[in-house]
Amino acid sequence: MAAINFILDSLPEAEYEWLRPQLEEVELQQSTILCPVKEPIQEVYFPITCLLSWLNFTEMGEVVEAGVTGNEGVTGVTLLLNEPISPWQTEVQLPGVAFKLSAEAFMSALDRSVALRQRVAAFAYLKMVQLCQSAVCNRFHNVQERLCRWLLVAADHAGGAQFALTQDILAQMIGAGRPTVSLTTGTLQSADLIRTNRGGITILNRAGLEATSCECYQILQQALNHYLSQKIKS
Repeated sequence: MAAINFILDSLPEAEYEWLRPQLEEVELQQSTILCPVKEPIQEVYFPITCLLSWLNFTEMGEVVEAGVTGNEGVTGVTLLLNEPISPWQTEVQLPGVAFKLSAEAFMSALDRSVALRQRVAAFAYLKMVQLCQSAVCNRFHNVQERLCRWLLVAADHAGGAQFALTQDILAQMIGAGRPTVSLTTGTLQSADLIRTNRGGITILNRAGLEATSCECYQILQQALNHYLSQKIKS
């Protein structure tokens, strides 16, 4: 996808021009928490070049990723349901640029713009598909399959084969221990599928990585392509 935000880019020109002055372009740094879990949503973010994760926690502090938002979507989708409390933590996983909008302005825009409401509703459904598939993946697929899936998703949103990700972050994303992730990345590197260095990963063989991943990646790609092909109803 190009360096735009799909939701904003698909709005009618008059509606976007009304909304544009309220959008603030911001540079987001890796590991920045945009909204803690079970806290009121203060702002929403329309990613352009960054990748954001939805994280959830156990009482013991263990972390697992439930979903991601890239430049196809927006954070704070529960505001569409008039629910201001976030059920997950939103955190920056790949740094980059986004547009920020206050939650109040976002809700006003949803009331004013039918096109925006349609796009956000379609994106919310896409996230439901993602959440359901993540549950299946985390239950039935092994660490190597899950890691390959996540690396492919990260590469898609990074717009290239190289991106900055530590093994600690990868362990959190797929709900595995760091030693296990270290062993698995070593296996993928020995197979010449990826190359790792301090804080970074390069995909060397994308086709091989897709073949090693579970079916969840293709299922989620099909859902994403369907979402991107939907037209706004007049």
